[in-house]
Amino acid sequence: MNAKVREVFTLRGEALKLGEIVGQGGEGAVYDLAAHKNHVAKIYHRPLEQQRIDKIRAMGKIKTESLEKLTAWPTGLVCSKDSKPIGLIMPKISGRKSIHQLYSPKSRRTDFQRVDWRFLTRVAANTARAFAAVHDNACVIGDVNHGGVLVAQDATVRLIDCDSFQVSYLGQQYLCEVGIETFTPPELQGRSFSGIVRTPNHDNFGLAVMMFLLLFMGKHPFAGRYAGTGDMPISKAIEEYRFPYGANAAAVGMARPPSSPELAIVGPRLTKMFEDAFSQRGTSAGRPVARDWVAALAELEANLKQCSANSSHWSLGSSPCPWCKMEGATGVPLFSTVVPAGGATLFDIAGFQRQVDAIPHPGPVPTVSEKNVTPDPNALKIKGHARRTNFRAGIAAAVVGVAGLMMAQIWVAGIALGVFLGLRGLLNRDSEAAEYRRVAAEAATQWKNAQSSWMQRAGPDAFDRQKTVLAALRREWDILPSKRVARLSELERNRRQAQLHRFLDNFEISSAKIESIGPGKKQVLESYGIETALDVERNKLYSVPGFGPKTAQKLLNWRRSVEARFVFDPSRAIDPRDIAQIDQDILGDRKRLQGALILGLEQLKQTRAQILAAREHSRPEMERLRLVLDQSSANVAAISG
Repeated sequence: MNAKVREVFTLRGEALKLGEIVGQGGEGAVYDLAAHKNHVAKIYHRPLEQQRIDKIRAMGKIKTESLEKLTAWPTGLVCSKDSKPIGLIMPKISGRKSIHQLYSPKSRRTDFQRVDWRFLTRVAANTARAFAAVHDNACVIGDVNHGGVLVAQDATVRLIDCDSFQVSYLGQQYLCEVGIETFTPPELQGRSFSGIVRTPNHDNFGLAVMMFLLLFMGKHPFAGRYAGTGDMPISKAIEEYRFPYGANAAAVGMARPPSSPELAIVGPRLTKMFEDAFSQRGTSAGRPVARDWVAALAELEANLKQCSANSSHWSLGSSPCPWCKMEGATGVPLFSTVVPAGGATLFDIAGFQRQVDAIPHPGPVPTVSEKNVTPDPNALKIKGHARRTNFRAGIAAAVVGVAGLMMAQIWVAGIALGVFLGLRGLLNRDSEAAEYRRVAAEAATQWKNAQSSWMQRAGPDAFDRQKTVLAALRREWDILPSKRVARLSELERNRRQAQLHRFLDNFEISSAKIESIGPGKKQVLESYGIETALDVERNKLYSVPGFGPKTAQKLLNWRRSVEARFVFDPSRAIDPRDIAQIDQDILGDRKRLQGALILGLEQLKQTRAQILAAREHSRPEMERLRLVLDQSSANVAAISG
């Protein structure tokens, strides 16, 4: 449109004065309307073909309440002074951001404060609800992409660029002949969109991709590591059904990007829906429809639980928290940092310490004293029995031997030896003595084992160890204020670097024009945690599939060009977000320590109770075993005397 033309007309001839440009794209520019605060006019750069004119007329006629609520649905044509249609009127959508700004962790922390996974789940459900409204009215979005969905701070969603939708009216199909490969289903990959009639099932693939991007921190469902040879761009992975998060990932030679959450974090119902949406079965038998997503996401949100270590983390309560695990691996906070007022003063550490000190020490392990015992009478009888037996047998043998000598008979000597051995065996009690020694050895072994267990269970060592643990936790708690001061001082010392990092972090790769880096490669970069100029580092780029030295160098050159524009401002205060991040970290430490201290106190009480219980219940058995040991020892001493 000629820039000098500042007035257009409705089909009824009403003059509309154009205000300021509020947006501009490849097709046209969007203007405020001076007399219509809630509407804008989209004026096309080129003359409208009759097919587009008829389509806009049809859209005005099929408009419904749900479409008006959830989309920027065209309400009619606008014409030039000579009555030629040159654009359309549509609702004005303000105070909203592209959905891409929401599921990207870095931009989310800037544009969507106080957002957590519950919010993302709600936005996903509302997005599906908007898709359902379009499908309910015999229309297909066709060109599903980030820029077509705008999100408000209350999680409500509006679809824009509706004039590109595929519309059916009175048997006529007005097609959508454009699309983005990263949202295009396998059956349409590599094909021209010209003349293709889209179906809701095509949209359902793009919807599933958008659901995944929202729930999985901006990671594209088909960006992964390929085990085969050559590159595996997203478009090819989609076409070949290589879903790296699915149960069949290994079989198709794919693996999730490093530090990516598992598919199971969304629960079994949504896990199956993603599997169905991205499988060959989804192409032939149909993918989950928009209303399926609405119901499943509502169920997910209702079951989310807050992480005990980080109040901004919500998940299905799995252990460990998937977001704590992901942040620990990447060092990138996934959600906005919000420190509750007074959150650091809720725990009375002095009162806690008084509770610890009030728990009495169990004292040393009780001694099981030696018993005053006397040997068994039988043991006393065995004492010296062997000597007496040998003496008596010897006397008898001697008598026989002397008699033999007197009779001068040599064979009598043999009889004398037999008499000696026979009497000795008859009177011997060595087997009884051996039994006493066996019993004593067994009693000694039992006592040794029991005494070791007694020292462990009834001794104070476990109590002392637990108090040492509590003391270490208390010391860690006490240094938290100085830890915060040290980190703030470090921020002050590194103000220039902090300003540079913030500056670089404001330049998103997704909106930059970089040679050879198209939408597919940008989506892969984002799936590997490279979202802004700050993330562009050589070692990071080389870890991304499909990014060799030449492509990486183009990104590095872009980063250098951005960095060259940075100017340090020594008068600028420390960024409040950096201070808030420190406070969030310290609060996380406080919550972790508070939980550990409370648990440790209970464990200390329990340990003391277990020690006292062991002393009470095991003491009789220890006394019995000591008696058995002392008695058996006395018996052995008696038979050996």
